[in-house]
Amino acid sequence: MTEPPIACDLLIEGGLVLTPAGWLSDTSVAVHGTRILAIGPRADLAARHAPARRIAAGDRMVIPGLVNVHNHTPLMITRGMVEDLGYAPMYTPGIPQGHMLSAEETYLLARLGAYEALRAGSTTMVDFYRAPESLARAHAELGTRAIIGGRVHDADPAALAEGRHEYATQIGDASLRENADVIARWDGHDGWRIRCDWAPHAPDTCSDALLREVAALAASHGGNIHTHLAQSEAEVGAVRARTGRSSAEALDEAGLLHSRLIAAHCIHLDAGDIARCGRAGITVAHAPIGNARSGRIAPVMELREAGARITLCTDTMSGDMIEATRWAVALQRVRADGRFVLDAAETLGWATRAGAEALGLGAEVGAIEPGRKADLVLLDLRAPRLAPVVDGTGILVHSASGGEVHTVIVDGRVVLEDGHPTLVDGEEVVRAAQAAAEGLWRRAGRHPVTLSA
Repeated sequence: MTEPPIACDLLIEGGLVLTPAGWLSDTSVAVHGTRILAIGPRADLAARHAPARRIAAGDRMVIPGLVNVHNHTPLMITRGMVEDLGYAPMYTPGIPQGHMLSAEETYLLARLGAYEALRAGSTTMVDFYRAPESLARAHAELGTRAIIGGRVHDADPAALAEGRHEYATQIGDASLRENADVIARWDGHDGWRIRCDWAPHAPDTCSDALLREVAALAASHGGNIHTHLAQSEAEVGAVRARTGRSSAEALDEAGLLHSRLIAAHCIHLDAGDIARCGRAGITVAHAPIGNARSGRIAPVMELREAGARITLCTDTMSGDMIEATRWAVALQRVRADGRFVLDAAETLGWATRAGAEALGLGAEVGAIEPGRKADLVLLDLRAPRLAPVVDGTGILVHSASGGEVHTVIVDGRVVLEDGHPTLVDGEEVVRAAQAAAEGLWRRAGRHPVTLSA
C-alpha cells in the first residue's frame, strides 16, 4: 500500500545543500511551519511530500542563515564618512550622534541596516542602539530574527566626541529605562523571533556603578549581555585612569566577564587579559572589516586558544557577513606573518554554528537539519563569482559575496526573493533612510551630495 504524501509548506528542490554531514548535491529541503521537516535526494522528497509551494534550487547553493552577532543598524548613517574621520562614531566629532536621532529617524535608518544585512544573507542579528524599540520595529517588519538591546551608558556622548569622559546619573537612568522598556515590550515577539538583552555600551562609557547595576539586571533577566571591549587604546586608557584596571578587569570586577558576555572587538588586550577572557569563556564578536578599516587586527586566534568562543559580525559599515568571513581569514594570516592559521571552514562555522550557540540558539539555527528552524539562504550558482564550484565552502568564503544571495527564508517564511524583500518595499526603505540621513547631516553642518538638487 502506497503511503500518502506528507504535507509541507515549502519544498526547496535539488540544490547544493550545506548540511552537518557536508555538501550534498541534487538535494531537497522540506519545510513545514517554521521548521525543517526533511532533507534528502530530490527525487525521494518529491515522491514523499506534497508541498504548498516549491522553489526550484537546481542552480542554487543552500546554506544556513548567517548569524550576525553585533550590529548598530542606525549607524549606517555614518558609512562613507566616519571611516576617514575616526575609529568609532560615538567618539568622533562632527557627525550625527545617537542622541541627535529621533525615534522615527532611528527606525528609518535601522530598516536600512537590517535590509542590507538580510539581503546579504544574515537571518539572525544582534542589534543595539539608542531608541531600541525603533530597532525592534524595523526587524519585526522585515521578518528577520533579532536580539535587541539598548545602548546603556552614563558617559555624556557630546563630551565623548571631544575626548572627555564625563558621567551623569540622569544619562545612565534614561538609557537603563530604554533597555528595560524594550525588554518588557518586545522580548518574545512573534514566537521569540525577536528577543531582547541588556547591552552596556563599553567599560569606558559606563561608570563602575552602572556596570554593576547592569550585571544585576542581566542576571535577573537571563540571556546574554552585549558590549564593546578593548576596542581602542583610548578606551583602555580611560578605564585604567578611572579604575586602575584594564577594560577586561573592570568588566570582571563588575560581574560581567562570564560565559554570557558577547564582547565586540577585543583588540587591545594584553596576555593577561586574553587569559582572563578565555578562563571566563566569553564570546568574542569579531568584526574584522571594521577593525581593519582603522588599521587594527584583533588577537582572535590567541583568544580562541585561551578558551573564548569566536563568532563573527559586520558591526556597522557593512552588512555582508560573507565578506566578513573572508576578511577574518586574510587578516589572521597577516597577523600570523603569513602562516595559514585560519581557513574557510572555521570562519564559516563562526558565522553559523558558533554564533547560534553563543546566542543560546544552538539547537535552533546555524545548521540545516530536520527539527531546526527553517532559516535558510539560497545563493545563485549562475553568478560568475560562484564558479567553478569544486569545494563549496572554499568558493563561498574566498570568492562569494552577499550580492549572490537570491532567496532568504526565516522561520519558514520567504522574506527575500530574487534579491527583493517580500514584506517591505526595499526601494522605499532606501529612499526614506536617505532622506533621514540628509536631514541629520545638514543639522551636523555638512551638505550631502545627492542625485536631487
